[in-house]
Amino acid sequence: MYKQMYYTDDLTNMSEEIVFKQLHEIIESGEEEIKPTAITVQDIAAIALNNIPPKYICNVLDKHNFPASLKAELESLEKFARYQVLKAIQIVRDNPHD
Repeated sequence: MYKQMYYTDDLTNMSEEIVFKQLHEIIESGEEEIKPTAITVQDIAAIALNNIPPKYICNVLDKHNFPASLKAELESLEKFARYQVLKAIQIVRDNPHD
């Protein structure tokens, strides 16, 4: 509610972007058998994101041309996010949201 009171279009949680990228790649590859419904995808993303540190950037230039230090950090975060997404898929599979 309060976020809408301010201009936040340039504020991005890169962890969220990375989780959805990893989830998309896993779904597209067929690596894990999941039904990508809106609820399932959101449950998987929420579980994974709760286990990943947020990484916010707000500079529009950084979004398109990452500094070397940020690029290395994001590459490490991608590996960790993939692991967390795979764990979250198993949790959702074992505990479907009915």
